[in-house]
Amino acid sequence: MPPKTTHIVLLCAILTNLSTIIALLQVNVHLLLFLDQKRRQNEQIAISTILDANRSTERLHATRRKLPERRKHWINPGRTSLWWENLINGETLEEEWKKNLRMTRMDFLDLVDHLRMDIEPDLNAVREALSPEKKVAMTLYYLKDQGSYLMTCNAFGVGKSTLSTVVKQVCKAINQRVGPRYLNLPKSEMEMSILINNFHKKFGLPQVFGCVDGTHIPIKQPTENPHDYFCYKMKYTLNCQAICDHKGRFLNVEIKWPGSVHDARVFANSDINKMFQNKQIPMVLKELLPGDDKVPPVILGDPAYPLLPNVMKEHACCTENEHVIFNEMLRSARNQIECAFGRLKARWRILTRPMDIKLDDLPTVIYACFVLHNYCEMRSNNNTINDDIVQSQIQREQLMQNCHHHSVIDQLYSYNSAQGTYIRQIITTYLKEYME
Repeated sequence: MPPKTTHIVLLCAILTNLSTIIALLQVNVHLLLFLDQKRRQNEQIAISTILDANRSTERLHATRRKLPERRKHWINPGRTSLWWENLINGETLEEEWKKNLRMTRMDFLDLVDHLRMDIEPDLNAVREALSPEKKVAMTLYYLKDQGSYLMTCNAFGVGKSTLSTVVKQVCKAINQRVGPRYLNLPKSEMEMSILINNFHKKFGLPQVFGCVDGTHIPIKQPTENPHDYFCYKMKYTLNCQAICDHKGRFLNVEIKWPGSVHDARVFANSDINKMFQNKQIPMVLKELLPGDDKVPPVILGDPAYPLLPNVMKEHACCTENEHVIFNEMLRSARNQIECAFGRLKARWRILTRPMDIKLDDLPTVIYACFVLHNYCEMRSNNNTINDDIVQSQIQREQLMQNCHHHSVIDQLYSYNSAQGTYIRQIITTYLKEYME
């Protein structure tokens, strides 16, 4: 075969093989594309299956959240109300009422009658509703002791959530129904005159109708701005301002300031100070000395308070005997507010430790303790607390107050006004003349 023909045959063979190779490559490419498409389809199917499964799980969880588990027990096994049933059915001594509820059976039933309208049981309740008597008893039992919810729950056979709801409900009812009757400032000149005359007879100071001071109620560390509530006692507290009369019954209470706020600042922003400024307190004026201006009704405060026409405090410098006389008589009379705080906390021991109650609900519960204190003090038989506990609490209150009085005075709010200084001098001179 000639060389030229051989070359042509070889070239044709090469082209034929090349075409075959190209065809095979095209088949491989189509196969790879087909396999990749199937893989993508399988991945999409797998992803869809997973998403559907997740959606089903979420729907299942949502359904479970909407349908809470059925409670196995309304109260923990072992808790019974036998103690309460024996008490209310008269199978215990009268002393048990005073010891556990801080009042006699008769006073307790009268209190329930005051509150019944607001604490009647819900007729549509799922389970047996609590009676008004049991609700009030649960609240008093909780307030009278330093124990936690657990002690009261065990005594009355109820759950913690039930007790929490009841305490807030009853305390709110006490403040609304009993508070206006048993804790209030004088509304008329006659009521003011009675207070002034009684104070004068007991302590010898003219034109005084009450004493003012602050007391600290322990609380648990707040989550927001805890430093605002950290007081000189090195604990977290609420600063409660109160005014009491000659018998230690509270006339006015304000509970809205953190423990770090000074007493003088609390008073400067208080409702009672605004009432003095706006002449909303019955102004029973009296001329103590011939030719002098008439003296308005006043309250007594410690050195931390401002000296105002309606607020008296000690002479800082005793340059005359009449100053010493005034200071001694004022201290003796002002001791009444410290004794009142002592009796309050001895009766309602819950005020001596942080409560198991939210901070927003604390003022309602604390104010109810003040109202209940007056309720017990004004009843015919108010000797329902141990004298040793009372004296111990009074001494503790006086000790803490003395520590506070020697702390830094807030110069912005503890000032002496000219009119207040003038009124104090009239009373000081009157006492000098009276003592002679």
